[in-house]
Amino acid sequence: MVEDDPTAGRTPRDVLLGSLLGRLREFVASPLTPGSQVLRGLLPPTERDRGARAVLWDGQDLGTSYALEIPLLDDDGEEIPHDQVIAALRVCIAQREALGPPFPDEVFAVPVVDARRHFLSTVDAPPLTLADAVYLPLLSLGPASEPAPVSDDVEAEADEVEWRLLGFMLVDERHARYYVRWTETGEVWGLDFCMRDEAGKVDSRGGTADMIFPALASSHDLERFQRPVSDIRCQAVYDLTTWC
Repeated sequence: MVEDDPTAGRTPRDVLLGSLLGRLREFVASPLTPGSQVLRGLLPPTERDRGARAVLWDGQDLGTSYALEIPLLDDDGEEIPHDQVIAALRVCIAQREALGPPFPDEVFAVPVVDARRHFLSTVDAPPLTLADAVYLPLLSLGPASEPAPVSDDVEAEADEVEWRLLGFMLVDERHARYYVRWTETGEVWGLDFCMRDEAGKVDSRGGTADMIFPALASSHDLERFQRPVSDIRCQAVYDLTTWC
């Protein structure tokens, strides 16, 4: 039997927009910047050669709203990693006055600033915060662990995914622990990832958690990284700080 393709009927642009929306949706209620900028909307492109528009406001007065037009792809035509999107967007917000004069959106009464070139010039080396580093494994581990629908056949549905993300904790300035249930065994594991590189700089290594962790678990290599740590919320703790 051919399984349903979740992307069937969606254009490549729809897939990119869906990915971008998934990255930015947390900022509808949570500040994107220290100045309390939150996301009012994400408008899809109206022309093939233009970008999406991230509409921002202060969360209280709609008169503070404005939109930044940002690209969906980098200069090489590749999708921009989610951590870089958020960080580059922050830079564009901070430097909005230098991006040029605004123009009106075609539908909504919101001034728009074309930030596409500035966004791309920033996206290669964006500044990340410790909070960003903690969030990245949640994004990378989350897609395979979407909540299971309530039904009479929960066990059958659980078998469709390899793991489910159950929780997390920022342990200290350098490490965070993510709790996952491995479907094959039903065990809950604590996965420790590193939030900073060897020089102490916040980095985005946690964004690869969805590639490293399942590969180690499926090949039974995960046991090599078990730590003698007591944590009543899981059966074992694995130190993946050298990987992520």
